[in-house]
Amino acid sequence: MAKTALISSLEEDVSMPEIAERLNVSYTKFRRLFKEYTGMSPAQYFINLKIHRAKEMLRGGNASVKEISIILHFENPNYFTALFKNKTGLTPSEYRTM
Repeated sequence: MAKTALISSLEEDVSMPEIAERLNVSYTKFRRLFKEYTGMSPAQYFINLKIHRAKEMLRGGNASVKEISIILHFENPNYFTALFKNKTGLTPSEYRTM
């Protein structure tokens, strides 16, 4: 249920405590149980989901890197580019041209 809540929130500006609240559980309990189950924090899992969604958008659409960063609620396009490169080894633009 928690994974579904995170997936359905990909294009929302939402915090992990807000997700926990939607699931009617304290954030501390949500984080602990989520990490026990998946091996990572909900925030890290959410970032990985966003990067995966960004890859889909880069492969199949014509949205700019800036637009993708806005749609997925990254802090700013530079942060998105740096995070994407850290996770994939490529910038979003390099990924798109592959």
